[in-house]
Amino acid sequence: MRLSHPESAVNTLHRLAGVALLGATLVAAVASAPVHAGKSCLVEYWLAPGGDDLATGDRAHPFRTLQRARDAVRADARRAQCRVQVTLRGGTYRLVEPLQLDARDSGAKGRDVVWRAARGERPVISGAVAVTGWSLHDAALGIHRAFVGMQRTRQLYVNEMRAVRARTEPYPADYERTATGYRFVTPGKPLPAWANAADIEAVTVTQWKMMRCPVATVIGAEVTMGERCWKNANVFQAPPGKAALWNFRLLSRFENAYEFLDRPGEWYLDSATGWLYYIPLPDEDLLQSVVELPVVEALIDGRGEPDRPIEHLRFEGLVFTYATWLGPSGPDGYAADQSGFHLVGDGHLPNVIGHDENVVRTPGNLRFRFARNVEFHGNEFLHLGGVGLDFGTGSQFNVIADNRFEDISSAGIQLGGVDREDHHPDRPEQVTRDNLVTNNLVHRVGREYFDAAGIYIGFTTRSTVSHNDIVDVPWSGIAIGWGWGLLDQGSFPGLPNAMPGEWGRYDTPSTSRGNRILSNRIKGFLNELWDGGAIYTQGAQGTSLLDGELIAWNVASGKRPAAGGNTFYTDGGSRYVTLFENVSYNNTVGTTDFGPCGLPAALPWCAIGESSIASGAIDGCSSLALCWLAIPYGGDSGGCVPHGDLLFVRNYWSSDTFSTLCSTALTVGIVHLDNRIITGIFEVPTRILRAAGRQPRFPRAD
Repeated sequence: MRLSHPESAVNTLHRLAGVALLGATLVAAVASAPVHAGKSCLVEYWLAPGGDDLATGDRAHPFRTLQRARDAVRADARRAQCRVQVTLRGGTYRLVEPLQLDARDSGAKGRDVVWRAARGERPVISGAVAVTGWSLHDAALGIHRAFVGMQRTRQLYVNEMRAVRARTEPYPADYERTATGYRFVTPGKPLPAWANAADIEAVTVTQWKMMRCPVATVIGAEVTMGERCWKNANVFQAPPGKAALWNFRLLSRFENAYEFLDRPGEWYLDSATGWLYYIPLPDEDLLQSVVELPVVEALIDGRGEPDRPIEHLRFEGLVFTYATWLGPSGPDGYAADQSGFHLVGDGHLPNVIGHDENVVRTPGNLRFRFARNVEFHGNEFLHLGGVGLDFGTGSQFNVIADNRFEDISSAGIQLGGVDREDHHPDRPEQVTRDNLVTNNLVHRVGREYFDAAGIYIGFTTRSTVSHNDIVDVPWSGIAIGWGWGLLDQGSFPGLPNAMPGEWGRYDTPSTSRGNRILSNRIKGFLNELWDGGAIYTQGAQGTSLLDGELIAWNVASGKRPAAGGNTFYTDGGSRYVTLFENVSYNNTVGTTDFGPCGLPAALPWCAIGESSIASGAIDGCSSLALCWLAIPYGGDSGGCVPHGDLLFVRNYWSSDTFSTLCSTALTVGIVHLDNRIITGIFEVPTRILRAAGRQPRFPRAD
């Protein structure tokens, strides 16, 4: 449609909104309705932590392990003929390997295989080992230790609280960047003496990126980084005459050495000797504490195939907790691109656009691929080291409803991928489509990888993300899309310095179309990074506004005041996006921030705020190539190099100005119609506020 006709645009919008509201209501009702189909033909197996895998698996004689129950279901001739129910009694089920599921574990329409909690009980599926046998190791520093054997992990939890990996002070001032890592440059101070240098990681946090690379060696003053991660973390070059902003230059801290243990709540695992070290908090008694060391990387691994999907499974009322992800501890480290997608392996060429064509996803601690009609209702996902729940390529008609995601290292929920099979698949089975994410709490995720969104949606068709509460996230609340236009039909250059066709050319649209982001409540975003938003979109989201993305009735508040970013962010290549009756309040304009000035490893562009000037840090910038005063950045709407066809109608916010740090010369149309400028939440219709976020559900029917 032509955006030059506002009346036509409004009529189209009303049709879109009506269809979206009706569709979301019907889908949510179906998702939350009790399942009665197949009850006349019901098969039930029981599990209990004190059960016996040699038992019969009935209520009086339950199995002990999930794998034994899976094998019983898989072998049962009544599966797919009757509803099969695996009921878990309360208690902890400790896994030593993932529960692997495939097409052999599927149910059928109306005859699901259901894994569920016994009524009134709380079964916990854990990938951790319990740590006991603590003793005082260093009385002066208060360091205790326990022997855990040859375990590997990246997390430790004490009394259900995430402990802190031992680390240096932020922005250590003793190191300058070199071609191979860092050099200690402070005269008169002792050189670093780290016993297990290969355990150590360097961390950088800048703009929308967070990276972690392993140290290879420390010889004298020279800290040499692991070659593969270091190379990948520095592929984002600068055009001639400009500064490289997104490479691994600014040193935010070092992590993971015994020598860094210096304050309560920190821990270190010497994986070579098997000793775990920890400094208790003042009120902690380790002899009385529950200490969990996650060692399993996946709790459930569902692997369907295009012609043999895993399907018709339900998980209800279970707790999934304590799993790790060891990828960043290897030679690839964590060379982030965006939204949890990162670079691994060799062959990544330098580029000037800040993004790489070939990236991999952060895996889920529960993960599914080629999954259909798989549903998660009323579960808890807690204390996890990767993505909480991940549905990859070929995920269709799945439902994620009424769950709690909390204290997760990366994204809470991840749906769809960014590979060629996702954006331009060869087969319809590869398309991720018609999935529902509704009524979930996503709280304090991105704990270890700040660049992750609360909920990430890749290339998908007709995804609905509705009525979720997303609270306290380090970057964006919801992020959708990939490619910045370069993977869209015709290849739009939606990044500064990008060239059409540099990631190939496609003659057909991608699979991104018909997605709906409705009535979510996002509170507290950009808590660590900047240049993101409450809802972040990129790339073409359809072929017109009729099949494009609809963002409606969402309520966003509480952006970190200093963080520059746009509440409703239509970024590179964004096209065919309609924003209708969304609310933004208490989201002040932030600033750009490239880290502190005056450090040997500071970025050429660094931010100077009032506190920096007062402390004299401004003097340290005189020797740098450029010292950039922190400039205001952000608004209720905005983006960098959107394609256009963006329609903003009847939103409630403080400004109609489209905020950008980039050129919009290629943009074909940004239209604002009838938006309401407000000074506070009291000016917003209560119908929008009441409908945003989680809604009451019907109780479970057995």
